[in-house]
Amino acid sequence: MMMSRTSSPWSRYEPTPDDPWDLRKVAHLHRRAGFGATRAELLRDVEAGPDASVERLFHPSQPSTEEAEAVEAMRRSSLLGVCWLHRILYWPDPLREKLTLIWHGHFATSIKKVDSGVLMDRQNETLRTHALGSFAALLEAIIADPAMLVWLDGGTSKKGKPNENFAREFLELFTLGPGHYTERDVREAARAFTGWVRQESRSFQETPSFVHEPAQVDDGPKTFLGQTGRWGPSDIVRIVLERPEAATFLARKLYRCFVSEAGAPGPDLIEPLAEEITRHKFAIGPIVEIILRSRHFYSRAAYRQRIKSPVEFSAGLVRILEIPRPALNPLALSAACDAQGQELFAPPNVEGWIGGPVWINSGTLLERTNWAADVIWGRGENGLAPFDPLAWAAQYKVAPGRAAEALLDLLLQGDLGAEARRLALDAGRDGSPDGLRKTLQRLVNCPEFQLA
Repeated sequence: MMMSRTSSPWSRYEPTPDDPWDLRKVAHLHRRAGFGATRAELLRDVEAGPDASVERLFHPSQPSTEEAEAVEAMRRSSLLGVCWLHRILYWPDPLREKLTLIWHGHFATSIKKVDSGVLMDRQNETLRTHALGSFAALLEAIIADPAMLVWLDGGTSKKGKPNENFAREFLELFTLGPGHYTERDVREAARAFTGWVRQESRSFQETPSFVHEPAQVDDGPKTFLGQTGRWGPSDIVRIVLERPEAATFLARKLYRCFVSEAGAPGPDLIEPLAEEITRHKFAIGPIVEIILRSRHFYSRAAYRQRIKSPVEFSAGLVRILEIPRPALNPLALSAACDAQGQELFAPPNVEGWIGGPVWINSGTLLERTNWAADVIWGRGENGLAPFDPLAWAAQYKVAPGRAAEALLDLLLQGDLGAEARRLALDAGRDGSPDGLRKTLQRLVNCPEFQLA
């Protein structure tokens, strides 16, 4: 699975006395590969070591029958964002949910144009199914995805009248990036994607559906990226992924999502990762595993080098603090993510959420502060009960007078300046519920907690 070249930044991380496996590295792994860890998960994985901790992410336990039935019931409702947030909070497969969120931003599709919860839910399941699988299979699934056919007008693309919208975004945003194809390549790919016909609905409430009609398929010769043949959708995917730019494009995407948003990674980082993508024939899971096991992933260059998205921040806080389900109104959580700039199933445009520093401005930072205050202190009108720090401390057999330090380890693993640390610990030194809530509020409002 891993590279054999020990000089590569992607060679396997091995703990040493000077670079030990510790609480900071465990929390870093869970922030990047999921949405944060509980105290029990942190302590478990410190003891387990890096190999077992990463292995567990790729071989999660199955949800209970009750959880699966609850999610299926929510899927049948119109509360898509609530259903997904439920998975993020309570399902035992955080890495798959993190990648589903990544692919949702990559293949950005909005319900505001699709106007069908059923189709958006189906696309979400498609992204989840292929999240760690073959990138080629994911691309082929997206080409035929009904929500995408509505979103980028593929459902109106017919022989003699190909629509170029999807073909353009397929090349620019999904696979190669700008500058690696021509306008002719866009037109020829659009011809290959023809043949979809939207079925007539008998009522305005009927879910849109499409059929692939052979008579509407342009099966004539096409010259695409220098290759000529009677290409169809699968051929376009194959030809694109044969280009070295495709592996580089995907390497940069995964690097930004899992390692760092700070600056552009150089060829010394991207080229070896792109080589691995090619060697693994664009299998996503093995590449993510290489990243999560690597020396570079646990280096200072990667540590807290991403700004948490609203979902990572808001759902992550709930998950880390283990807020009891009766104390949380999931609609309030969904609304908080929306107010902070990340409305699930409604990315702003075809480029998705840009992320990075764009997540933080005076308005969204205030919304983050408000959500944290609601979680910690409660907000009755929104169905949010106050966090009970003494119950949390008792669960872990932590004395109230030591709970502030335990919360510091839970949220920031000591990554705090001396003065901020003093203020946070002083607030909860008496071990009272309100004192510990003040400690929490000071910790979650620190700049360091905004960083993944």
